Amino acid sequence: MRMLISGGGVAGLTLANWLHRYGFEPVVIEQAAGMRRDGYAIDFFGTGYDVAERMGLIARLQAQQVPIAYVASVNGSGKPIATLDIALMRKVMRNRYMALMHQTLEEALYEALAGDVEVRFGRSLAAVRNSPQAVTVTYDDGTEESFDLLIGADGKHSNTRRLVFGPEEQFGRYLGYHVACYALPDRYDVGHSWKNYTEPGRLAGAYCSNHEGEIITLFLYASADQGRIAREQRIPRLRESFASMGWITSHLLKDAPDPDAIFLDSVTQIQMPTWHRGRVALVGDACGCPTLISGQGASIAMGGAYILAKALHEAADYQEAFRTYERLVQPYVKERQKNARDFAKSFVPQSHLGIVAQQVLMKLVLRDACTGLLRRQFGADSLLLSRALRRNAR
Repeated sequence: MRMLISGGGVAGLTLANWLHRYGFEPVVIEQAAGMRRDGYAIDFFGTGYDVAERMGLIARLQAQQVPIAYVASVNGSGKPIATLDIALMRKVMRNRYMALMHQTLEEALYEALAGDVEVRFGRSLAAVRNSPQAVTVTYDDGTEESFDLLIGADGKHSNTRRLVFGPEEQFGRYLGYHVACYALPDRYDVGHSWKNYTEPGRLAGAYCSNHEGEIITLFLYASADQGRIAREQRIPRLRESFASMGWITSHLLKDAPDPDAIFLDSVTQIQMPTWHRGRVALVGDACGCPTLISGQGASIAMGGAYILAKALHEAADYQEAFRTYERLVQPYVKERQKNARDFAKSFVPQSHLGIVAQQVLMKLVLRDACTGLLRRQFGADSLLLSRALRRNAR
């Protein structure tokens, strides 16, 4: 069976790996000209860790970890108020935790294909014809090609979803924030740490990357939904939103790079009643984006891709496989999305009193005695060990 995967990110590359292992013929298209070298850090544990372990990638990923020693909430002078030691985080996750750059994970998944799967860069979809016999796609250069199945793994702003299911506005649920990040040389004494400074309705942070002497900035601010912000408007919008903010915020913004190197997007979940239509299915953020607030976007994408490939391998036909995949993964994603929505209400407090209360709570729970509570809060349980999946395996 020949399948087209639209999207060469975490979900698409994971799916391509497992489909190839099961004897299918996947082809991946990616609109970028090559593997992306930008991005942000992710907490890697739970489902994602389990899938990576089954792929034999753990040693490769461990060698490329971000060397963060602690995460600190700081005051305007940069003095830590509450601190989460990474050693405690590893204990909470039973030593199955890594801090990774997003690009590190994508590179490891791409290298694992080892030339076995065709990956076409600089290619995207312009149209999709979904028939009972095949799915025929028209590429952005006007050429056509037919496949047995099409899987959209092209992220929150999925082009596949738009072409097959409808515009993003039907499925997006805005959580009240915009987020931005970009890389800078470490001129600010961040070192091997992650420091966050919060004022009502906005948070500025900076943390080390896996390249010595480089940091990644983080800006999160509450606002009305501004939609997709044009590249030339990103720096002015950030400087306006973080004007007169304390700590080193003004320096981070003054040193901002070219707008093309700045990531800025809304914090929006994707919620859909169904993830498949005819010979087309979606995976990862394209159908169930939980947002960065969940801390599990990459892990859920890997888990969904793994289960989708397994379902296609074991089911009698693709319709049964799509139904099985959705039945096993969708409830888990919905739960993680709900947890993220609940957490979003207090993620960046809207008042000084709220900030103080958040910092007091952090001081109370960020310690060894609260590992069980933290494990539940971070959602460390794996989709691969869920009751639904165990029942399906019987």
